[in-house]
Amino acid sequence: MSADSLLALYNNWLHSASSEGTFTPCTDKKTIDLVRQRILENPDLHNVLQNDAFYLIGCGLQGKTDLLLTLEHLAGAFYTLEQTALHLYFSPWRKEFQTIKTYSGHYVHTLETAFPPETILQALKRLNYQAVEDGTCLKIQVLPTPDILAIAALGFLAAQMECNILADLVSCSGSALVNGADLIRERSCWRGEDACMKRLQKLILEPSTVPAVQYSPFNGVESDTGTSSAEVLYQPPVCDHCYESWDKHVNGDCIKVDGHHPKDDRPQTQVPQMEFIMHDCVFVDKSLEHCCVPCHTFHSAFCSIAKDCRDKQHRVTQMTPYEKIQAVMEEQGRKHQLHCCLQPGHLPHYRCSHCRQLHYIKCERVVQCRSEGHKATMIMLEKDQQLWLQRSLMDLEILCSSIPGHKSKS
Repeated sequence: MSADSLLALYNNWLHSASSEGTFTPCTDKKTIDLVRQRILENPDLHNVLQNDAFYLIGCGLQGKTDLLLTLEHLAGAFYTLEQTALHLYFSPWRKEFQTIKTYSGHYVHTLETAFPPETILQALKRLNYQAVEDGTCLKIQVLPTPDILAIAALGFLAAQMECNILADLVSCSGSALVNGADLIRERSCWRGEDACMKRLQKLILEPSTVPAVQYSPFNGVESDTGTSSAEVLYQPPVCDHCYESWDKHVNGDCIKVDGHHPKDDRPQTQVPQMEFIMHDCVFVDKSLEHCCVPCHTFHSAFCSIAKDCRDKQHRVTQMTPYEKIQAVMEEQGRKHQLHCCLQPGHLPHYRCSHCRQLHYIKCERVVQCRSEGHKATMIMLEKDQQLWLQRSLMDLEILCSSIPGHKSKS
């Protein structure tokens, strides 16, 4: 289906919505599914629709570490932009729709949450909005034609679908994508979700240096080859390999990759390079999804502690399939086994971190461990005893069950 066919489909929905008096953004499942499908298979349709999707999303991702939350805000912003276009389409006589106050709730809480101010203006120029001198509002001097408004609304819907596609990729790729540059670049170059996902997984397992990119918000991208592109990729403020600013790189080459170590050689945030532990929530919820880097802790998808970490401005990222597998392998090596003293129905009262064993109360082996200098710790609370028993009996492969192609031993 071409861009013209998508526009015809969207126009049919507009006519139907107009006759029904429905003036909200498109909720027709057939239309939304087809737009998403065509954009997924052919990202170049964004160029045909002239919606600057990758540029706008790239600006929104700049400087953000929580990609999922940012993409959620961006999808909400594009929904609002579609609504703005439809207000003008359905009610061109209403003068209040031709002025947007920059201190209004929708502008502050939806658009400014997702985009820098200059990017908001760039998006709204599609609808002929211009900033007034005092900066308090944006106004339309000449109302766009219905055809222009229809294609603009479709473009904003397509951009919203793009945010959802990128969010799905982030959910599968996780914390290895810390800045969004790989995400947008690979998504804009590869056709279909599977192909893009495979490419991103390869980048995770075989990381490479992202070349320095200079861009202006209104003049496109100036790449390392000197060519210009209308699709702006997000450029992180520092290099992920050496933690230095890009202006300290020569021709895009990373000093750490070249064998030179920077002054501040901080550890990488990926899991294999530092010892992380699994929070109790992982074993209670039987879920492994998030990683708090400052706490060196893995969390389940439902853990309230992870939310507390985010509130403290900790960097909490979604784990990649590779990181999950590595974490499970490491936990298998730390897993405590049940000593023969523990019979069915018994709860463990002691754990020996040296022998990696759990013991029942009055087990002679505990005395022997302590005499050999082992750290045999008493498990005081019944809830903790139950948790340690569950940890020892749990098949950790279940934590990887959601990974495509990964088969549990159970």
